[in-house]
Parts: sequence; structure tokens; C-alpha cells
Amino acid sequence: MTTATAGQVFVRDRLTGMAYGGLAVYAYLLYALGPLLPLLRQDLRVGYTVMSLHSTAFAAGAVLTNLLFERLRGRAGHRRLYWVAAGGLALGSVLLAAGSTVAVTLTAAVVGGISGSLLQTTALAALAEHHGRLRERALVEANAGASATALVAPLAIGVLQGAGAAWNWSLLLPPAAVAVMYVLFRREPLRPRSPADDAPGGATGPGGRLPAVFWIRGALCGVVVGAEFCLVFYGSPQLTGAVGLTTGQAGAAMGLFYAGELIGRLAGSRLTGAAGRPVPRLVLGALAVGGAGFLLLWTAGSAWTALAGLFVAGLGIANLFPLTLSLAVGAAPGRTGRATAHVQLLVGTAIMIAPLLLGSLSDRIGVRLAFGVAGLLLLLALVLLRLGTGSTPGTVPAPRAAAPHAEPQGVTEPC
Repeated sequence: MTTATAGQVFVRDRLTGMAYGGLAVYAYLLYALGPLLPLLRQDLRVGYTVMSLHSTAFAAGAVLTNLLFERLRGRAGHRRLYWVAAGGLALGSVLLAAGSTVAVTLTAAVVGGISGSLLQTTALAALAEHHGRLRERALVEANAGASATALVAPLAIGVLQGAGAAWNWSLLLPPAAVAVMYVLFRREPLRPRSPADDAPGGATGPGGRLPAVFWIRGALCGVVVGAEFCLVFYGSPQLTGAVGLTTGQAGAAMGLFYAGELIGRLAGSRLTGAAGRPVPRLVLGALAVGGAGFLLLWTAGSAWTALAGLFVAGLGIANLFPLTLSLAVGAAPGRTGRATAHVQLLVGTAIMIAPLLLGSLSDRIGVRLAFGVAGLLLLLALVLLRLGTGSTPGTVPAPRAAAPHAEPQGVTEPC
């Protein structure tokens, strides 16, 4: 499907489908860690801090990758990076499934983090360069597809637990998906067209210094992702400790959070395709909804209230990453790849620190009190949004659709 927008046409071509697919596979493994880590904690008989070290190891791999991304891309190109990363992600998934000691599972987390982040950054940079001024729509649609696979993860784990099977079997889906994608896309060169209108007059070249506003918006992106992964990794322990669900029930209930994210991103794709909607206002609205859901979950006195809060939190948090990423990339015209890598570095740092802080606090003061870290991060995001966009309100619009009646068709269409 194509959609005309201000002289540029949004096309879901094979490159777009390949990028969407890579992001979806990465999302499955990343979001599976949320319900898997409490089960792994039980199997390995470790505390919350050691449990959180797995998410930290995953994120540390991401930080390392993004420090080297521009150099790697210059030498290898998008296509080679994509397939090396996809293969590494499959390997990390298998290692995590087979691991029976902390040393092996932490190694698997590092391998998965390095490979997954390389796959994500390569796909995001290719999408942003390929779609130019329509990158918001591409990024939101990509994240909608990622939400769909994220929703599959807790459901698969819940089904396996209910059937009395080991949760480890759920980790065989990523290698299987990578094999299918290789059959479908192995001949795709993954060469973005890099639209000329993505670098307006006044933009400096790749070697120029990134402006201060980029770093504020990049920090905003990191903070909202940090808040999201506090919920991803500690939503399940919060449900167990606060409202008495079993570990298996809480892991399956995380599907509500991912369902909220999926619905939110599908709605977000439509909103970013509509005319005249400034991105900062969309971010503000998403923060408000996500904050309301977090408060419901954090203060819940019953399981139903907590589950409703979990869903609403997912609904609001859904579009924070793609929209804030778009804001940050928009502050660095002509340097999309470099900007994306720097933002991913900030995001990886946030995922590395926030859940580990929450885990360390949980061992000291309990999960329920420590869970407030996520709320503090959402408040910090409001401050950064004001600093990053407040001086020029309304000047960062979402793409204007010449044919607003044309609805997004989702990420499965080009495949």
C-alpha cells in the first residue's frame, strides 16, 4: 500500500517488510524476558538483583553495539549487519533456553543484547533513511508489529506453563522466525533510498556536532524506555507481591500490557498519518495515559484494578519510543544513522540502569515501594519534553497526509 504525503509517498516495500520483521523478532525475545525472568529466578534460586543482572547484561550488549554502530555500518553495510545480527539473536535465544547456570544465562543475555540491538538499530536506521519525512509513520508501524510479537511471548509462556511444559520451549520461536525471514528476504539488498528532502538547508554533514536539543530529546527517549522496561521486567513481580497472583499467572497477565501496547501503536499509526498533529502533543497525551495506568497498577488493592492499570499503562506507553525517537532524529537532519545510534546508546543505558536499580531496591524495601521508580521516570520525561520542545511548541508536526482516508495496513502486508 502507498500513501501520498506532502510530495513524498509512503510505500510498504520489501525493505520496509524486512526491517519490520527484524524488529518483530527482536521484540519477541526482549519482551519475553519480562515474564521469563521471574521463572528463571525460581529455577536458579537467585534474588531480584541477580534476576535484574540479566536485563542489565542484555542492555550492556546494546550499549556496546551502539558505540560501534557507525563504524560497523561503514564497513559492512546494512544487509550484512542485519543478517549477522539476526543469526546472533537466534544463538542468544537458544543459549538462554539451554542455560542451567547463571554464567550461561548471563552470557546468553549479553549475546542477545549485542545481536538484538544491532538488528534493531540497523532496521530503525534503514527505515528512517528510507522513509525520510514519513519516518514517524514507519517507526510507529514497526513498533505496532513488534507489539504483536511481544504479545505472543507471555501467551506462549502461559500456555506452556498451563500444559506443564518447560518455559524454555518458548525461546525456540526466534531462531525459527529468523530462518523463515532468511528464506523470504535473503536477496533483499537493504539499501535505503535516503530521500533528499530529509536533509533541509542548513543541515551539517555526518561529521558535524549534534545540537543540544538532540541530546535533550535523546535523553527523553531513553527515560521513557527506562520507564517502559521497569514495567516489562517488574510488572509481573508487582502483580505477585501486591495482589497475590502466582508467578505463572502474573507472567501470563503481562499479555495485557503488551495488548495495550499493540492497540496503542495501531492507533498511533493512524494518528501520525493524520494531518496537523504535532508530535510533542502526541507524546504529552501518551505520557498522561501511561502515567494514569501506572498509578492504577502501583496503588491497586485488587487484581482487577491492577490488571486494568497494566493494560492502560501499555496503551499510553506504546508510542513513547517511536515518537520520541522521531523527535530526536528530527533534531539532527542529514545525520539519521548517527542520531539513531546515539539514541539507541541512551536507550540501552536506560534499560541497563533502571531495572537494575529497581531490582536492587526491591531486595531492600520490597517490590511495591521500589516500583515507584517507573513513576519518577515518567515525571522526568515530562520535564525533558518541555525542555526539548517547549521553546518551539507545535513546530514538530507529524506527517500531513494528502489522503487521510487511507488507513495503515499494518506490518504484514509487504511480506
